[in-house]
Order: sequence, then C-alpha cells, then structure tokens
Amino acid sequence: MSAKNLQLLLETAYDTENPQVFEEGAVSVYKNFEDAYKTFVKTNKATDELNFRFERVRLGVAIAFLKAYTRLADNETSIEALQILQEALKAKSSKEIDKIVQKKIAVFDNLYHEIFVNEEREHILGLFEATLDASSKEELDELMLEGLELLTAIDFEHHAQQDDDDEPLDEDFLKSIQ
Repeated sequence: MSAKNLQLLLETAYDTENPQVFEEGAVSVYKNFEDAYKTFVKTNKATDELNFRFERVRLGVAIAFLKAYTRLADNETSIEALQILQEALKAKSSKEIDKIVQKKIAVFDNLYHEIFVNEEREHILGLFEATLDASSKEELDELMLEGLELLTAIDFEHHAQQDDDDEPLDEDFLKSIQ
C-alpha cells in the first residue's frame, strides 16, 4: 500500500501519471526499501543499504511536497531547492545524499522567507519539514497519507488562474499615487 501511496503522492504533486522522479519508478524504490526494512526486522541490524533505501524514499516524499509547493508559489528558491533534491536522488549512498544537500542548505532556509500568507503553502512546507525530520518507516507512511489528503484537496488550477490574474502594477500609476 505505501509503495502505491508514494506513487500517488508524486503523481498528484506533478499532476501527471508516472512522473519521472526515479529512474526505476516510485513503486520499485519503495519496495526496495521495504525489502531492506524486512531484513532489518529479521536481523535487528541496521545496514548502510537500509539507510540508503530510507533516504531515497524520504527524498521522494520531500520532492513531492516541494513540487506541490513550487506549483503554488512558482518562485526561484523553490525551483532551486527542488533541483537540489533531484540531484541528490542520483547519489549512490546516504553520505553522498547528505553531501549534496548540505552543500546548498541555505537554499532550503530561504524557502521559509517566501511563504507570504498562504495556509496551503505553509502546510506543505510543514509536511516537507516533517519529512526531513522523519526517522522511521511509520513516520514516512503517515506523511505520505497526510500529503495525499492535502494535495488532493488543493485546487491547483485555481491558484494558477490567480497567478495569471495578478498583473503587475503600471509604473506610471505607482508614481502618480506617491
């Protein structure tokens, strides 16, 4: 079920079937994580493989939230943060993922400066932050469900139309009212 939830979360965030986030597909990424997790449950030994598989799933969930945020906010900072996470997906180890993200950590801090007053964006960023803090399979599974509920309730089309309606103010007009 959770493998499908990851796929649905990404599809909802990207507004397309089978978004090309993972080369091998989201379901496969989650199933690889589940296999590593089952081995951990049997042996009670955490491995680098388990950590790496967990990080890939966590990146997928974080990417989904950031993509949804980008669709609502459409600003350079969120696009840059999304590109960093997508680059981290290419890493071959947890340490490499950390290195990629840590190198540009300031970009993620700047996301919070551009929220403005928008409850949906704040909620998405809250889920994004909780995803980065998640340390268990159960937490990620819960975040995916909460994210699916939120993203399916957001009217992205309405937000896109609002953005189109926001015409820049005429400079002459601005000067005349000063």
